[in-house]
Amino acid sequence: MNNTFPYLRRHISGPFLRIILTVMTFLTVCTSVYAAKSTETDSLFKELDGAIANRNIYLTAKENRIENLKKGLRSLRSDREVFSKNELIISEYESFVCDSAKKYLRENIEIASRLRDTVLINKMAIRLALVYAMGGQFLQSKDILDKIDYNNLPDSLKALYGWAQLKFLGNLIISTDEQKFRDAYQSERIAWRDSLIDMFSVGSDLYRKEIAGRAVEKGNYKEALTIYMDIFGKEIPDTHEYAMVSKGIADIFGKLSDDNQRKRYLLFSSMADIRQAVKENESLLELAEMLYREGDVDRAYRYMNVALDDANFYNSRFKNAVIARIYPIVEMSYLEMLDQQQHRMKIYIWCLCLLVVVILTVALLFLKQTRVVSRSRADLAKANQRLERASVKLAEANLIRERYVGYFMHQCSINVDKLDKFRINVNRKIKANQIEDLYVLSSRPLEKELEELYDNFDKAFLNLYPNFIEEFNGLLLPEYRFTVPKGSLNTPLRIFALIRLGITDMAQIANFLHYSVQTVYNYKSKVRKSSPLPTAEFEEKVKKIGTLAKDNLQ
Repeated sequence: MNNTFPYLRRHISGPFLRIILTVMTFLTVCTSVYAAKSTETDSLFKELDGAIANRNIYLTAKENRIENLKKGLRSLRSDREVFSKNELIISEYESFVCDSAKKYLRENIEIASRLRDTVLINKMAIRLALVYAMGGQFLQSKDILDKIDYNNLPDSLKALYGWAQLKFLGNLIISTDEQKFRDAYQSERIAWRDSLIDMFSVGSDLYRKEIAGRAVEKGNYKEALTIYMDIFGKEIPDTHEYAMVSKGIADIFGKLSDDNQRKRYLLFSSMADIRQAVKENESLLELAEMLYREGDVDRAYRYMNVALDDANFYNSRFKNAVIARIYPIVEMSYLEMLDQQQHRMKIYIWCLCLLVVVILTVALLFLKQTRVVSRSRADLAKANQRLERASVKLAEANLIRERYVGYFMHQCSINVDKLDKFRINVNRKIKANQIEDLYVLSSRPLEKELEELYDNFDKAFLNLYPNFIEEFNGLLLPEYRFTVPKGSLNTPLRIFALIRLGITDMAQIANFLHYSVQTVYNYKSKVRKSSPLPTAEFEEKVKKIGTLAKDNLQ
């Protein structure tokens, strides 16, 4: 840049030179500012990716903390001691595992009933309603809240009741498509927030949070942002409260159409949720949606899969329904991106081949010595061998992609039809006010669908690797080899089939098979012990099992 100025001064003078220098300076400053912002955002994304990579560490720490609390129950004798310990366990489970939280809440309701303590009964019932609302079981949540006499509650429980109503109505608004119902729920939500504001001391953080919430509802976003930013400065990083305040700030920036700041605070919130092993979260899903709209399909797809894993881990019907609205679109875009990358890879390979041919041709023209020519021919032969291996691998990858894309498109089509029939049935029962039927309908087990899913997976996989079972049994001791019906796999074989396809994340495997991660580990461990090979060598050989049928590659 400095070397450019003397040249400009020698050849250009006067006002025109000043204009050029001003423009260059402006562009330099803008570039520097953009680079600084980009660097900060990239750093935050790297930090988030690191937190996601360490999810299992945070999960284990959470589970150990809960297990220690459970161990402490064994030495307790009185109901009140057990009740207090259960409350700590419930606090850990509320945003971690929905069903476990409900179990301990019901247990505490029974204890409070034995103690004839109405306050404790109502407290646990409200928290149970809150967990139901978080998990998307709105009928159960509403039933509990309607049975509680709000007017006779102490002030502390009235606030808890109000928060439960806010959560219930907020999630109900998100899950409802009809605007008239959304408006009605929103009006009710505003009324409950006004009630909460009246309960808290003026100037307290609880009071200010609700004031900020009301300001958002009325469109006074700058007022709400000022309050939230002040509260944010007081929060301890990587806590659940920090994550919630960050999410609130991100929502306000979204209303103000400031995508950069919204993304920044969604990153803060997502990292805090992950490090606290919070499975009932929203920030990562919203971040994934935002990235998808910006065109960052790869990162959006990865984050959405993590959000889906968390929703399944928490057992949130509500969150799964929200994800289901956009996940197929993101997945399709991701597959299209992979297809484009593969197409470009083919072009690169052909260009590389052409380049190799040109180089070798030129070498043959200019190199006359036999020794050099022979060496060149040997190099060409090796290059051809590598290309042949690359072509076989590419053909295999293409076949796997085509088969499985077709399979998942077929499966998605079936699921869409089922969802549409389910929706029609639900609408029909809603119109008929058949609430009990709705509850029965929503509680129907999914064994048939799972059986169909696994059957389709077995057929697709064995079509690709027809000798998989035979080669896998070859890695085991004779007495531990598997005998299964033709064209099907059992659970241990499915686990290692998924590993053969390149899926090594135990959480993903557990999610697909609808088992816990521990159950999958147990299956793997049992099978590994059935092999004379060391663990590392055994898994490496599994990943190399099977060659695609020759007619499939032609």
